[in-house]
Amino acid sequence: MKNKRVLVVDNEPQRRDSLQRLLRERHIETLAAATCEEALQLLTGDQVDLVLTETELPGKSGHYLLNQVKERRPEIEVILLTHNASSYNLLQALRNNAYDFILRPIDTGEILFSALERAFTQIDRRRQNADLLKELEKDNRSLRRTLKMMTALNASIERLTAATDIEELFMELLSSAMSELQASRGFVALFDRTSGKLGLKVSKGIPPELCRKYSASLPDGLTLALARRGKPVAIPANLPEKLAALAAPGETENLLAAPGLLAAPLLLKERVAGIVVISGHQNSQGYGDHELNFLIQLSRHAALALAKVGIIYQLKREKALVP
Repeated sequence: MKNKRVLVVDNEPQRRDSLQRLLRERHIETLAAATCEEALQLLTGDQVDLVLTETELPGKSGHYLLNQVKERRPEIEVILLTHNASSYNLLQALRNNAYDFILRPIDTGEILFSALERAFTQIDRRRQNADLLKELEKDNRSLRRTLKMMTALNASIERLTAATDIEELFMELLSSAMSELQASRGFVALFDRTSGKLGLKVSKGIPPELCRKYSASLPDGLTLALARRGKPVAIPANLPEKLAALAAPGETENLLAAPGLLAAPLLLKERVAGIVVISGHQNSQGYGDHELNFLIQLSRHAALALAKVGIIYQLKREKALVP
């Protein structure tokens, strides 16, 4: 019965102190009140597991206290103590959901401690059930989120597959990712195979003049470092200091939005051809594994579609050269 707190309510100091001593011998933490009003005031600010109250109190009775506790804090159990074992008293206790009803005098306290042990067991079981329900609700939310993303991913893949133009393909990739992941900024950047420089190809949420400025070459900063690394990255909220230190002047203000960042490489025949980056999530959950996996899958299918578009382009070019 450790780590439990009981509020003892009795207007007679000697009887109240005696009861508190009994409880402390069993390592039960106690609070004390002399009236119903004082007890209700304590319950507004203190953590209490159980109320142990005399039925006959000055002013409002223990039955009234029971009623108020169950109305305000239904998770708290209440045991009534009384000298009056009338059927009316017992009926009132049952109607108001008292956990138990104990007749005085309390000598050794065996009956009391038996009732307390049963009450604490019920309290613990109820809390465990509440925790399990919370965990189940969390799992269900995660499952619903996953199913929603899978549906969105399938629809996005269909649109990517239908694209016949590189710019159209990348814009579809970016639009799908930003819409589903609720990002405020995003861009796709590709490495130039001749110069090796990373240039911005399509973007959303970034001023057009910056897109033109960085179309040939992005500054040597965070985006370039992430692209060269060639691995997916998920940052739930603000950039860690080490990553923020890599950013080029103005990069975090102009190209990236806070909070959060997701980046996935674009791989063509196991070669890193570029990177897709989205940032600035609009929800309270932030970016996590679900969001990163969505972007990775979308980027992989975009790379496959890009290869197909490249083949189509090459065939058209060869056909045009045939006399």
